[in-house]
Amino acid sequence: MGREHGEKGGATVARSGLKHGAPRLVSEGRDRLCCFSGFASTNPETRISPVNKQLARQISFLAIRSARIFSLFLFATNYSSVAQPQALEDCAERLARRAVALPHERRMALVWTNHAGLSEERSEKLRELFAAQMETTQIRVVQGEAAPALRVSIEQTPTKFVLTASVPGEGATSIAIEEVARALVESGKRAANVVRLEKELLWQQETRILSAVLPSFTEGAEKRMVLLTEDAVMLYGEESVAWKLRSGKALPGPKQPPRAARGHLMIAEEKPDAAGILLPGRRCEVSWADDSAVTCVAAGTEWPSGRLLANPGCGAQTWWLKSDGTDWTSEDRLLLRSSGAGSGSAPVAEMSVPGAVFSVAAGANAESAAVVVRNLVTGNFEVYRVGLVCAN
Repeated sequence: MGREHGEKGGATVARSGLKHGAPRLVSEGRDRLCCFSGFASTNPETRISPVNKQLARQISFLAIRSARIFSLFLFATNYSSVAQPQALEDCAERLARRAVALPHERRMALVWTNHAGLSEERSEKLRELFAAQMETTQIRVVQGEAAPALRVSIEQTPTKFVLTASVPGEGATSIAIEEVARALVESGKRAANVVRLEKELLWQQETRILSAVLPSFTEGAEKRMVLLTEDAVMLYGEESVAWKLRSGKALPGPKQPPRAARGHLMIAEEKPDAAGILLPGRRCEVSWADDSAVTCVAAGTEWPSGRLLANPGCGAQTWWLKSDGTDWTSEDRLLLRSSGAGSGSAPVAEMSVPGAVFSVAAGANAESAAVVVRNLVTGNFEVYRVGLVCAN
């Protein structure tokens, strides 16, 4: 009997996953509960030795302790990613302290651009903090004055905000960068813009164009375009989706130096057959109603800085369309700002162009402008119609 029981016991151990040579644990636990199966068993073939109670208590204690430590780790991780109200402001001040080390003058023109999803109010606050920090180091930030440009842009990636300060120099641009995790920045999304910009290429040529305007026209009348070059002003009319030269008149001397030539065209709604011309030290007029020559008088020249746009369908507000660039050798952007906002405020819309902007002048209506750009790739001078349209 004993040997038969031993054989059965050995077989039971093997089926239970225990080593066949250790039936001692089974014989010691015949009358105990099987802690693995969760029920009592009187069959010696299915009895399994319970786990050591002391060991079980130690395992339970370690499990509870580990769970508590893991909870504390999760809490610390979550706490570190909670938004900090001044994280972005601190980043702007750090950037200002780093920007001081860039090549600079005592007076710098701050060009501030918000490419991130920040509200205009938040961007303006950051600009003011940056400017105030710069002035603590005896660097005066000016606006609307001739001074070297200090450019600051705010970019947004999926994980962080990147603030970049740059100072263009001879043959190189000096840059300082500061970053902050988006998780640390309070959400302050920019309000949905009510307007956006659209552009249409109208004309391109190899020779220099100083300025262009698009006179107003009535329904069914011919669309017209006026171009100002270094030595002439020309009138074009649209015919079969192409521009044809209608008239051209020479500018009276003296002729401007080719590389320094500058000019700007102006038109008035009450005089659709005439145009005003601003030249250095002169103000001229041209009429297309007859064969009269261009007339000029000596006058001080105040160059327009942009074009005021309005679109009644988008609301009663007006916006300034201006160029962002000061470097004739790099690509430019057109920025649209509320007419009541400062020059350093965040634009409500913007548009990249393939080169330097030479002129922003009148379009055919209040919601458009004629923009002259020198394409950096082709070297051609291009004329675009830029329109203000409702975003929705």
